[in-house]
Amino acid sequence: MITTDMLQQFAKTHGTPLFVIDHDELRSNYATVQKNLPRVQAYYAVKANPIRLSLKTLFEVRLQFWTCRLSQNSKRVYEYIKDLPEQEQHDWIWNNIIYANPIKADETLRKLDKYQPLVTFDNLEEISKIRECSPNSRVVLRLRVSNAGAMVELSSKFGASHDEAIDLIFEAVNAGLTVAGLSFHVGSQTTNLKNYMQGHQSCRLDIQGSKGARYGQDDLLDIAADFLHLMMNRSSL
Repeated sequence: MITTDMLQQFAKTHGTPLFVIDHDELRSNYATVQKNLPRVQAYYAVKANPIRLSLKTLFEVRLQFWTCRLSQNSKRVYEYIKDLPEQEQHDWIWNNIIYANPIKADETLRKLDKYQPLVTFDNLEEISKIRECSPNSRVVLRLRVSNAGAMVELSSKFGASHDEAIDLIFEAVNAGLTVAGLSFHVGSQTTNLKNYMQGHQSCRLDIQGSKGARYGQDDLLDIAADFLHLMMNRSSL
C-alpha cells in the first residue's frame, strides 16, 4: 500500500497536482466486495478510469467490465485477450462484459453478434435493431426508476416504465431474442438508498408478471451503482 510518506516524496519528485493510483488498494477494494457480497458479480465501468495499468490490474483479479459501447476505452480491455484463441475470446467476452447503453449503433451490434453479447434495451425500436443486427445477443430490459438525490439524473433519458415492461419482455421473446433479465440505474452519485429499494421492488413485480415469458438461463438483475454494476441471481429476489 502507498503510505503518506511515499505520497509526499512523489510530490517532491514530480510536483503537484499529481494523480497516484495504488494498485494494492484496487486489489484490496475488490477483495472486500467479494468477501461481503459473495453472490454478487461486480462489473467495473471502464469509463470511470480507463488507464491501461488500472484495467490490467482489474483484469488480472478477474473483475468483469461494464461499457456503454465499442470505444477506445473498451478496446483497451480487448488488448488482454487479443492473443487468445477465437473460442476463448468468445467465452471471455460472453462471461465478462455487459454493454449497458440502451441505444446502440447498428455497426456495434453487428461486430458484437458473434460473441453472443449481453446488451440492454428499453424500447421496441431497439428490439427490432437487435433482432436484425445481433440476433445472438442476450438482452436485458432496463427499467426506469427514481433517480431522486442523484447528481446526474438518467431516468428522463433511459429506461422503460413499469407499464411498458411486461409488453417489452414478450416482444423481445417473440422476436426470438434471449431475455437474460432486468436492469435499473439509480442515477450517478446517488446517496438515496430508497432508489435501490424501489428499483428492486419494480424488478420483482415485473419478474412475477412475466413468468410466462421464456427467460434465458441467466435470469439476472443488473443494478447500476455509480461505477459498480452488481449482478444477482433472480432466485434471490
